[in-house]
Amino acid sequence: MKKPWGVTTVCRWGLIGLLLVVASAAPIPTATPAAAQEELSGNMAVSVEAWMVDKYNMKELISRFEQAHPKAKVKLLTHEGLGASYQRLFLEWTQTKKSTADLYFGGLVSQLTTPMIDDLLVPWDDMMVGDLAPDKWIKGFLQSAFVPGPKGTNYPTLPGLGETMNFQANTDYLKVIEKTDAQGNPIQPTSYKEILDLACKLAATPISGKKITGLEGEYGLNFAPDTWMAAVTAGEGTYLLPDGKVNWDSKAGREWIAWQKELVDRKCGGTLTFTDNNGARNGQQAGQIAIINASNSRSTENSNALGKKNVVRMFSYPGKGGTIAFSHQIYIPRVAANQKLARAFARTAILGQYGQTWSAEKYGKMPTVWANYNALPKDDPNFAMVRRELSGPTQGQWRYRDGQALRQAYVDNLQKYMTGGQSLDQTIAELKAAQAKLDLTVPGKK
Repeated sequence: MKKPWGVTTVCRWGLIGLLLVVASAAPIPTATPAAAQEELSGNMAVSVEAWMVDKYNMKELISRFEQAHPKAKVKLLTHEGLGASYQRLFLEWTQTKKSTADLYFGGLVSQLTTPMIDDLLVPWDDMMVGDLAPDKWIKGFLQSAFVPGPKGTNYPTLPGLGETMNFQANTDYLKVIEKTDAQGNPIQPTSYKEILDLACKLAATPISGKKITGLEGEYGLNFAPDTWMAAVTAGEGTYLLPDGKVNWDSKAGREWIAWQKELVDRKCGGTLTFTDNNGARNGQQAGQIAIINASNSRSTENSNALGKKNVVRMFSYPGKGGTIAFSHQIYIPRVAANQKLARAFARTAILGQYGQTWSAEKYGKMPTVWANYNALPKDDPNFAMVRRELSGPTQGQWRYRDGQALRQAYVDNLQKYMTGGQSLDQTIAELKAAQAKLDLTVPGKK
């Protein structure tokens, strides 16, 4: 027997109403990335700077990605990244109209200005929504990747893992001369004279019966230009003139260059990095150097190498103008064959929490997304130090088309000055002359 129409209608609408009430009470699911909504398949290649393969745990990242996407296959390639080698990589694209990899990881913004200026890279802008919206990134790392221009073209690269510039000190050695605070951190020097005196005292104090180097500086292509930028930024807030050129007449810059020479002339510091870019790092890991001056990651990396968690800790450049922050970029050539898979790997593997926190805890390479940074151990003094630096004013590396040539000019003239081949005034004059001959076009300008 059929139910009366009215009863059926009431029951039907009562059920619908109940469903509406339940639906309104349930949380609305957030949108998921396109890569998670569909099954990924196909082959891609990721090319990573050779030294980064282990430090960024690339083989494990690839293994996890392939397990999550059984129909996808990722091939790992390596390339060398120091100096101008990036220019040769990008020249290949313009000549052959194809690249050997779909995704690259490792170039600094200062090395990638040519392909950025020439529009050789696929913008990431449409991926920067939700948990990757611009305000979710650490500003100090993201700001250098930004290129002025039409909407949708502002991020040809993205920061994968980042660093800040500071000093890294073996606190076991500082304790011998009573230069640590109650928490075991280095007592922050307020001047370069204090740092010089600290280095000289360490050099004159036998550690376990052995003489050590007080402070090893960075005088090679790896970090020397960045230490100059960091010193000037800390002292004056910026190393650039209003017209965008490097301020080689900077008072803080001149003092920094002269201070490095005095450190070496007084035999309180060494010159390993004249010939070995990793000399300072390796020497501290061997227990032969008390303090080095490089990127923040050396603290975590060297502590782990010495087998003592957080024994190497950081202190800042004197001054309150800010710090230098830079990062290794991820980028896709416009001629890449599998851009879809490359974007998925970048988002879920390189920018994922596992990858970014693993590299930070093992090697001090810092996350570039705040959510990943916040997942790090809260009681780590080095991570806390970097957070303080990134929460204040920051500046990135210079971004000129001929920026790598300018970096080399700085190293060449710095070493010539430090070995007595020219005066400080001559060094500054040579740097200004070199800059005048170079192409200082920056991304966003042609």
